[in-house]
Amino acid sequence: MKGMKRVLIPMMAMLLLAGACSNTTKENGTMDSESLAIADGGEDGKPGVLGKELVKRDPAKVSVKGAITGAENSEVYFQIVESKGVKGIDTITAGPNGEFSFEYVSSIPEYYRVGNNEQNSFYLILEPGESAEVNANAQNLFKTFEIVEAPDECFRMKEMNGITSMMDSINMILQASQMNKDQGMFQNALIEYDNLSVKMNRDIKAYINKKPASLSSLAALQNLNFDEEFDYYLKVVKALDGIANGNDIYDNMANQILSMEQVAVGSMAPEITLPQPNGEVISLSDFRGQYVLIDFWASWCGPCRRENPNVKKVYEKFHAKGFEILGVSLDKAMQPWLNAIGQDGLEWRHVSDLKFWQSSVVADYQITGIPHTVLVDPNGVILAKNLRGEALDLKLAQILGE
Repeated sequence: MKGMKRVLIPMMAMLLLAGACSNTTKENGTMDSESLAIADGGEDGKPGVLGKELVKRDPAKVSVKGAITGAENSEVYFQIVESKGVKGIDTITAGPNGEFSFEYVSSIPEYYRVGNNEQNSFYLILEPGESAEVNANAQNLFKTFEIVEAPDECFRMKEMNGITSMMDSINMILQASQMNKDQGMFQNALIEYDNLSVKMNRDIKAYINKKPASLSSLAALQNLNFDEEFDYYLKVVKALDGIANGNDIYDNMANQILSMEQVAVGSMAPEITLPQPNGEVISLSDFRGQYVLIDFWASWCGPCRRENPNVKKVYEKFHAKGFEILGVSLDKAMQPWLNAIGQDGLEWRHVSDLKFWQSSVVADYQITGIPHTVLVDPNGVILAKNLRGEALDLKLAQILGE
């Protein structure tokens, strides 16, 4: 069970699943610049990501001041949060009463971070020309910071923190029960965790609906399941087009969200036409009239091989009811692929162009890690994504019956 994070997570990190084989490096170990390309940001007179006219801002001073109790004569830093980390602006020594003051000239809205170490900080959203005054206690800046004066977006960020903080105590109970091996305590906490998760999900969506065109709503998205709540991701990205362009986190997220739109739940699954091991070419459209699980995997992917027994189990359970699987491998060579099919007893049809991460399906399905699954209905429409183990069994039982 993972605790909810309230820092801004880069889009690539949001899409990669824990325990997956990821496409972050090429065979030679160098970073794939294409997979990390960001949206234009509207420079040199170009429009925003969706073509909206950009809000024009002249460079202007951003200022943040306040006092941190317990940080007297200690270092305080001021940073910009970006998609791949943070960019330092300034570090100062707080005054004898913990007072601090920062100024920075910017022409775009940014996420700013003030803190005294990597684990102890708070976040602000400021437009060019805006200022904020904030007080806090050094023991826990995130929980104690109070806004004296600031724009609405700063207050919205603090409101979001309050919504997500409801999970903190349950996370602590879950961790304590696991450490103490108290199964009863763990099960009770798990039920409460699920109940709170439903409430938080509802509150976060209501929060976003109040003001989709805001960087605070962009930050709130990280608390929603990407595949299940894709409409909210798309809503915020479209609402912010022309407003937030140039902000590094927005540009990265917008670029990837718009790319993912073609493979979102409810969209037609892109066609796949690839050769089987015997050389015969088949297509996804050949499976019309059946529910199809497109299983992207590879012989060299440990998590994929560990998931194969689960996939085999649902195939045996539901195949006679109109369920099919199309295994799409990102292997590089024929023999390891064939060996894995035989060793794992995968009796469904398999295809691959043996092009590793350069396979056409990687771009078509926006695959950033494997195993990756896409469940398609008899008409070729995407029903669900990344279902594994029990979740896949339950979904198929819901559709096809036990």
